[in-house]
Amino acid sequence: MDIEFHYHITYILSRKAGFEPDDAYTIAYASQYTDNNTYKYFVNFLDGSHFINEISQTFDITKPSETRIKIYPLFHFVPGGEEAEDTCSLKCGQEKCMAAVQNSENARFLLKDALDSGDLYRIGIAVHAYADTWSHQNFMGYKCKANGMKGLGKLVPNIGHADFLHEPDIIHNEWRDTRLKKSLQAINNDYRFIDAAKHIFVALRCHKNPGTSEAQAVSEWEGLRLENQLRDAMDESYFLGKDERARIKAYQKICSELKLPQYHYDSNAWRYAAVDKRTFEADLFDRYWAKPYFKDSPWYQFQLAVVAHRDLALRTFSPLFTQAGFHA
Repeated sequence: MDIEFHYHITYILSRKAGFEPDDAYTIAYASQYTDNNTYKYFVNFLDGSHFINEISQTFDITKPSETRIKIYPLFHFVPGGEEAEDTCSLKCGQEKCMAAVQNSENARFLLKDALDSGDLYRIGIAVHAYADTWSHQNFMGYKCKANGMKGLGKLVPNIGHADFLHEPDIIHNEWRDTRLKKSLQAINNDYRFIDAAKHIFVALRCHKNPGTSEAQAVSEWEGLRLENQLRDAMDESYFLGKDERARIKAYQKICSELKLPQYHYDSNAWRYAAVDKRTFEADLFDRYWAKPYFKDSPWYQFQLAVVAHRDLALRTFSPLFTQAGFHA
């Protein structure tokens, strides 16, 4: 999924589930920043120590890096495990255990652990991974010929949905997954994304209101008419110009705070508030310096959450990685 879902819709779902605007912003920003956290920074402290962050995405998913392959199954292609053996639409032997499955038990586990921690940054990261199980279903987050589009050859490595470019991630997009049976090839992203939104709302609502059952949360989803509102927003378009601009305006009508400058998404905002860049330094290792209160900054807290999410996912999925033939 792209920024429309990971930021704008995640903000809407968080607010409607009961989170305050600032907290909803943190969750939504962390969710989207999981895709933008693509660069390792060597951050210096005045006492001579330093900090190096861990990335949660490579620069361009359509140009994936095999050397950073363990990023994809942990943050973007959560393996379905045993569920994939029964529900995956591919028939590719033992590797099917690594295929992403929408609303999989593994992804729900990561989300529940994040929710139980109360860490908004971890919640945002886990919501991102959970949402991607809908858009990335039937794809695997490592190099496998089963990911490849038939007839495309070797133009790009068969990692994730690289052969299909951004087709699975775009709101209001219909495309064909030619790897599947003909009866399953026609994909409507809005249908998938609405279902993802409903499940995310239910999880957030039950967490925010202990004692609320899933059935009650579903009833609240229906009472708020969120499905109709989101579907209408996804369908918004301009006669001239880019349709995403019209959709973003529609999201702002659902949650008016999205119009406010403090809730505008800027992928550099958190880092700029935490790290000072000395442009005159030629040496990369002398270029970035921690600002005062660096360790209280959202950027640093997000980076800690990345490590926590990564470590939990590595421990949980290690047997699957071994079965698939590689070690994370």
